[in-house]
Amino acid sequence: AGVDPQGRASVDASTQGITIGVAAPSEKLIGVSPDGRLVLWDGTSGAAPIVAGIAALVRAAHPDLDASNVINRILETARPAPGTASVPDPLLYGQGLVDAAAAVSASVPAVTENPMGSLEEWVRLYRRADNPSLPPEPVPTAEVPPLPHAEPATPAESPLLPDRTTLLYGTLPLSVLTAAAILVALGVTAAARRIRLASRAPSR
Repeated sequence: AGVDPQGRASVDASTQGITIGVAAPSEKLIGVSPDGRLVLWDGTSGAAPIVAGIAALVRAAHPDLDASNVINRILETARPAPGTASVPDPLLYGQGLVDAAAAVSASVPAVTENPMGSLEEWVRLYRRADNPSLPPEPVPTAEVPPLPHAEPATPAESPLLPDRTTLLYGTLPLSVLTAAAILVALGVTAAARRIRLASRAPSR
């Protein structure tokens, strides 16, 4: 869980519920932004590394402890939050506010198992994929409307082939004019040849 600077449960930067172990500061924390500036920020993502740092201090001071006893020292040395009569307070503070100095130096009896219990029951209830005794959840389906019918493709007309319009107003008159021009050219050529031959004949 997360608390404000006065040690009260944070309204905007905390978690509530039966899974809380301890509470740590989660408001007005000093952090470093990606560009290297010091910034103030809120969130249980700041409270969690504070607790992890306390666990590291406990492991450094008591290297022979296993994980269960490190957890136990943090829980057993937590103190009541302001305004609360006693610990634990499972919904808001768990075992209470973390106390780094007490977690490192207090005399705490050893335990043989994790005082937070096991997640086995939680996994059984909520990890449905690993629990064949529970019915599978229905998979939502969505109806996809059929695609519209595509119109048959018409072959593209080549610009090199004449159509009815170009035949009537372009290609046909052009062909006639071309043929007439060829005939005229042939006639002119033949006339010119006759004149040339006549001019070469000997005069009598």
